[in-house]
Amino acid sequence: MIIGIGNDLVELARIRGMLDGPAGERFCERVLTPAERELEASRKGRRRIEFVAGRFAAKEAVAKALGTGIGGIVGLQDIEVLADEAGRPVCVLSAACRARLGWGDDGSWRIHVSLSHSDTFAAAVAIVERAAV
Repeated sequence: MIIGIGNDLVELARIRGMLDGPAGERFCERVLTPAERELEASRKGRRRIEFVAGRFAAKEAVAKALGTGIGGIVGLQDIEVLADEAGRPVCVLSAACRARLGWGDDGSWRIHVSLSHSDTFAAAVAIVERAAV
């Protein structure tokens, strides 16, 4: 059963402005989880702005799909978007966030994420699904 659908669109110029200067690393630490920062670093600067913008858009889309927005129940560090072996984005929530949402650990919850980029934008769509148990 689909619980929610969310989407978000981010201007790359906005993220470029956030990453430029001394506050750039602080912005990345606020938005990206340690594993996401490690993945970004492994890319050796290739398309860094697109990577960060895509993750930011994905986290906003997931929060919208959850119906919470970014705030007290779901924070940016609670949503992690990595990649599987084929490069497909895989989204997981932190254990603390799952507890705040009242989700059990039965594995019935899934979050599907799709990312897109253009020369000027990054976009994400998220679908939160609960399988019948």
